[in-house]
Amino acid sequence: MLAFATPLNVGHLNLIDNLFACVLILAFLVFNLTVVFMSLGRVMGQEFATMPALKAYSFNLLGSLAGVVCFAVCSWLWLPPAVWLALTALLAFLLSDRKLVLAIGAALITLIAFVYRESTWSPYGNIRIVANHEDDNTPLGTGNYILLSNGDFYHEAVRILPARSLSEIKTLYKNCPMLEGAVRTWLEIPFLVASGWDRVLVLGAGSGDDVQAAIVHDAKHIDAVDIDPFIASCGFKRHPERPYLNDKVKVFVEDARTYLRYNKDKYDLIQFGYLDPGQALRVTSFLRIDNYVYTKESIQATLNHLNDHGIISMSLSTGGSSPVTRRLYKTITEAWGKPPLTIIREHTRPCDGDWSFFFFGPGLKPINQASLDEAGLRLYPRQNEYFDTRTATDDWPFLYLDFTIAAAYIYLLTLVAAMGLPLQLLAKGLSGKLVPSEVLPMLFLGLAFMLMETKSITALSLLYGSTWIVNSVVIGVILLLAFLANMLADRLRLTRLAPWYVCLTLSLLLDYFFRIPAYSEQHPLWLSFLSAVICCLPVFFSGIIFSTLFKRSSNSVMSLAANITGAAFGGILENLCIFTGVKSLSLLALALYLLSGLPLLFAAKKPAIENLQTEPSN
Repeated sequence: MLAFATPLNVGHLNLIDNLFACVLILAFLVFNLTVVFMSLGRVMGQEFATMPALKAYSFNLLGSLAGVVCFAVCSWLWLPPAVWLALTALLAFLLSDRKLVLAIGAALITLIAFVYRESTWSPYGNIRIVANHEDDNTPLGTGNYILLSNGDFYHEAVRILPARSLSEIKTLYKNCPMLEGAVRTWLEIPFLVASGWDRVLVLGAGSGDDVQAAIVHDAKHIDAVDIDPFIASCGFKRHPERPYLNDKVKVFVEDARTYLRYNKDKYDLIQFGYLDPGQALRVTSFLRIDNYVYTKESIQATLNHLNDHGIISMSLSTGGSSPVTRRLYKTITEAWGKPPLTIIREHTRPCDGDWSFFFFGPGLKPINQASLDEAGLRLYPRQNEYFDTRTATDDWPFLYLDFTIAAAYIYLLTLVAAMGLPLQLLAKGLSGKLVPSEVLPMLFLGLAFMLMETKSITALSLLYGSTWIVNSVVIGVILLLAFLANMLADRLRLTRLAPWYVCLTLSLLLDYFFRIPAYSEQHPLWLSFLSAVICCLPVFFSGIIFSTLFKRSSNSVMSLAANITGAAFGGILENLCIFTGVKSLSLLALALYLLSGLPLLFAAKKPAIENLQTEPSN
């Protein structure tokens, strides 16, 4: 349920309210995935049985590497999923005799392409631009548009009329729709509480509304940062004001947290735009691409970029009753040392939305309460409106999580139920074919490897940014390390695994205690290299252990089945970090790796015990 909660729009993971919908949707998804991967698994098992285990595994890893390269190329070219599926279908068509089934698949791919013919696929999802022209007798005119990201409203690009007060906005926009007036209002508020704005940084700049507002206010220099290259390109080509063509503006297509880590500039006003698109990080089931932007460490790093009279502005599409508002309020309070000035707009009609602003920094000015009342705004929190919540940190970056104790019980029950069927099938398949000293280590190695892969990718995404190219490179490096470990295990003909378990244990403990600094004075290349080595060392050592055991196995196909089953459970276990934090995955993986060594230890001692029992007494 957690894996699909954000992409399927089931709220803030309030699983009690959305349980029935979750079960129906997940049943459909799991059925489809099961059919696809059972077919692939059967073919792979047949191929593994025809050659030596490590040779077959090498080909499997090289195929995975090729898939990562194809993913990177498709993302680089902004190709839609229909093209991805078409390439896969073409490969299957060349290798399979069931041409009719493949022809039906090709027809379905064509249908998908037709349905999404008006969409653009950036590396981060499906984007549609819907024209939102106003009548000529309104100040906004034509050229405005609404941008939909993965089917949801993301932002609206409109002309930014010059205004210097909330009352002036009300006059200028009196002939415009209410939403456009609201957009202009929330773009204006940061300039009412800032002491100056000669140098402005906009994180999550989108296609440029916040940037254009800074231009209207005569900012001298503006840095605009956005992670999505297509959305950023709209600021050059589609936005009615073309703000990114202005000489004052410099655009960076980059992850916001990475920009803050390595950039040394100081600003008078730093604006966090609407960085809450609802898009999940690709490699995990519990993170969104903006999670690490709103942590305590990130906010502290942002404060280091302020001038002596600067302020920070954060905005979210949440109201006063939202757990997201409460959590961000507390996180800013702990990072800054005092509560932020928080302004709330709550909907008055079903079609309106909520939003909140958080202002903090040494240059913060007081705001006139009468102006807020006139604009339909209020200060947060009211009496008894705020209550304590968990702070978002780099170790626990779940800003959007509203996970109750009751939901935790549902998750644990789901975890137990999910383990039942695969374990039953595995036990049936392994009956009489493998001994416990072969199957159990493979099962635990699969569990632990999935946790370490997730931990490595999230840690390196924090360092390099949650961009598609970073994830491609990191996954590719992990696969390459596994391939090198496999080749090394084949060449060395290892007899003792204890030294490798010691190296694995030490590398996991080093990974647990190592902390990536939120704001670094070190050279980026040095910090990047050191962090990458520390994160990837456990993957290499565990790869040597796996390949050695895989080579010794009496049935490579069933050993691989046990390992994949463990990896499936690992994908579920990774969600435990929503209780314990992301760093805890290293310790959990260490425990599982040590468990994988216990059957080997018992198997090694068993012959000695049997010999002692059969020795004749003197």
